[in-house]
Amino acid sequence: MKSAVRTLEILEFFDEVRRPANVVTVSDALGYPQSSTAALLRSMVTMGYLQYDARARTYMPTDRVSLLGSWICPPLFEDGALLRMVRAIQSRTGQLVLIGARNGDFAQYVHVLKQPQAVAHHIQTGMKRPITTSGVGHALLSALPDHDVRRLVHRMNAYAGAPQDKVDIAELLAQLARVRRRGYAFSKHRVVENYGMIAVKLPSEFTSRLLVIGIGGCVDALQAREGELVTVAREEMAHYLAGKRPGDEGGFRLRLVSDQPAAVRPRAEQETV
Repeated sequence: MKSAVRTLEILEFFDEVRRPANVVTVSDALGYPQSSTAALLRSMVTMGYLQYDARARTYMPTDRVSLLGSWICPPLFEDGALLRMVRAIQSRTGQLVLIGARNGDFAQYVHVLKQPQAVAHHIQTGMKRPITTSGVGHALLSALPDHDVRRLVHRMNAYAGAPQDKVDIAELLAQLARVRRRGYAFSKHRVVENYGMIAVKLPSEFTSRLLVIGIGGCVDALQAREGELVTVAREEMAHYLAGKRPGDEGGFRLRLVSDQPAAVRPRAEQETV
């Protein structure tokens, strides 16, 4: 079990750094013993998932990794549309952009694209946040009917270790109602002070599970550009998802979560945290 987890974490590490790395670099970054790290890397070379440069003594993923899951959702992954869309959003916004998905009671960041010129980020690929208290989580939950949300929260509250860990159902439902009206979630100061996330969900018909695009950065910057950032995300979704729906011959119009415009709403209706 430990080897399987470490193998996947090694692939996630390369997905983030996007450059060759030696045993020491991988070992230090992931906190593994060098001996077991070296053994895992050699095994992944044998299986064809990594290639080894003997001169530089570095490892790098092969194209087998990129092809591994392309069959799961061909419209988004087979031609790289989803990742190209994420890169386009990052290029236009200059902010961290991520793909989020539900993993049990958590929202998980399954792909993170950082902007080197932006602030130092605490967010890493694979990180999980509580689905009921995070911006990406709220975007995911907004797709569920209220009775499903209540059932989820009742179960989570039953296992909460302390009273302060319990979620106020009425407050959460009110927040989700605002997310549905606006078509996106905006969380602020959740984990790191002065850091926030704008989260817009992809139309559900394009994926086997619901995905969310998150744009992260300093709260002040996100608030100042809120309408612009949401518009960019929606425009790039419309561009890269055009013609991707099964049976669609090009007459595509992105079905947004909300029919409301992306302009900044009054502060009284913004989600504050």
